[in-house]
Amino acid sequence: MRRNFLAAILLCTLFSVAQDKVTDKRNALVTIRGNVGIPRAVSSQMFRNCFSGVYEANLSVNVRLAGNFFIGVGYQNSHFQNNKFLKFQYFNASVPYNTRIMAHAGFIKIGVDKFFNSTAYMSYSLNSGLMQLNYLNVNADTSQLNQPYGLQSFSTPYLQPEMSVNFIVDEKQTMSLSIMLSYTTLFSTFDPKGPRFNQFEEISKKNNGYNMSWFNVGFGFTVLINRKQKG
Repeated sequence: MRRNFLAAILLCTLFSVAQDKVTDKRNALVTIRGNVGIPRAVSSQMFRNCFSGVYEANLSVNVRLAGNFFIGVGYQNSHFQNNKFLKFQYFNASVPYNTRIMAHAGFIKIGVDKFFNSTAYMSYSLNSGLMQLNYLNVNADTSQLNQPYGLQSFSTPYLQPEMSVNFIVDEKQTMSLSIMLSYTTLFSTFDPKGPRFNQFEEISKKNNGYNMSWFNVGFGFTVLINRKQKG
């Protein structure tokens, strides 16, 4: 996964350099941008040992300003599932946990498009907003290690830098498809008492010195509304 992450960064850098040789291009005045991928926790060891990403998706509506700078508003949904080793004993049986994180966020997007030919361009953007996280299917563990109980629902600001390689795929230039890379940082640290995981030594002994964060590699699309070709 780390090799894929580095390869994606290198690919985006090469495309960014190439676009400087191209004459000026303009993207559509209005764009609808969407992404979907699988998030992977990378910061807090405690958070990373507890949860794995299932999916993350966002959708935004954007307006081009001066040049190819744009601003927009959007919605994001993120879903994590507890790791499979987390189980509780029920009589003589070992039953897997089914605890999940479901997160909903509204954000403001600012960014810029950089064309490197008439049908391909890079997008660099920053999403920032407020995320609501909910722990679902929490097992009611009452051990002393989980007390005082942590919050099972909370909200926090977040930042999400994002970049993508986009390719216009139709002759009328109304749609582009993309490969996307993003990194999300919450302004909140992980509390294992929220999902009632602090009784597990595999969790409680892990480092938790950084905020919850994850990267996401996936695919996206952009609807280009009334794009005028130029250059």
